[in-house]
Amino acid sequence: MYKTLSFDELTQIKTSFFSSLKNVYEKEWYEYFKQFIKKINNWINKEILYFSNSEVFFRIIINNKNIEIVDEKQAIKLIVDEEISNKIHNYLKKKPSNNWKKNIANTLLEKFEKENMKKYLWKHFLVYDIETIWNIQNLEETKFMIGYVIDSSDFESWNVPKYKYVSRQNLDKFVKYLIEYDWYVVWYNNILFDNPVVVYNSSIKNKTNAIDKINLKSLDLFNVYSKIFWKRIWLNAVATNIVWVSKTLSSWEEWSKLLKLYDENWDKKALNKVKNYCKNDVKMTLSILLYLLFQWKISYKGEEIKLSSSDIINLWKLINNKTSYNENLFS
Repeated sequence: MYKTLSFDELTQIKTSFFSSLKNVYEKEWYEYFKQFIKKINNWINKEILYFSNSEVFFRIIINNKNIEIVDEKQAIKLIVDEEISNKIHNYLKKKPSNNWKKNIANTLLEKFEKENMKKYLWKHFLVYDIETIWNIQNLEETKFMIGYVIDSSDFESWNVPKYKYVSRQNLDKFVKYLIEYDWYVVWYNNILFDNPVVVYNSSIKNKTNAIDKINLKSLDLFNVYSKIFWKRIWLNAVATNIVWVSKTLSSWEEWSKLLKLYDENWDKKALNKVKNYCKNDVKMTLSILLYLLFQWKISYKGEEIKLSSSDIINLWKLINNKTSYNENLFS
């Protein structure tokens, strides 16, 4: 039997309710209670359970007009509407956690540096992005503009990631590097788009063979999310949802206009904005990869698939289209 208490009552008596609640949403990588509430309102699951030592210690039930937060160990229930949500947010905000001095993406970078997780599957990896003026009907006619790459073998500190700039002038060198790279190439939709485009825009001979070589070592996170959740989920949606990093430009139209200004007029201000946009996309993808590796789960809007070390093998097969997705791929 649960005892339903008001917010005021809970702040006047000695319980671990609020500290447990804060622990719940911080483990889900949310800095503030309002962020957590905003996200869970969009979740498909209407009842979320949190476990400690195989026992449920917290339960959150999402209703149409409010949210019920239940502390199972103390048998306490709190009904949360918008007003109470604001009160909880302000109450907990007064006691900031040391874990949240930086945003989630930077926190992930720090944790992976400390744990020396600079290799994926016991190998290094690079993450790259390109900006193009594209022809959706023909990738061979898509025009490469700029790119950025981060290589885990190339720098000492994750706190200051070394972004290498890829221009039209050094594109051939970059493509040769991708072909010869003995580790993993990571991106979001690189198998179907970025890898072919950089090869088509280079002077490399036997382009089909070059694309195949790069694709075989590619970890395509777009493929992972699309096949697991059975729909196309684009980079901004995933990064905004799980690591709280979003694109630096508000729309495709703004991005397209800037690229056109640079392409036609060599506009330096436009180029700088495109560069920042491209670098930020690399950071978004790197953060998603680190989240997957550090949290050992693939998440999106409250749905998640837990991973074990053996699941990585299946994940690798999935990414490279060597097996079809099925319900038992991750067990």
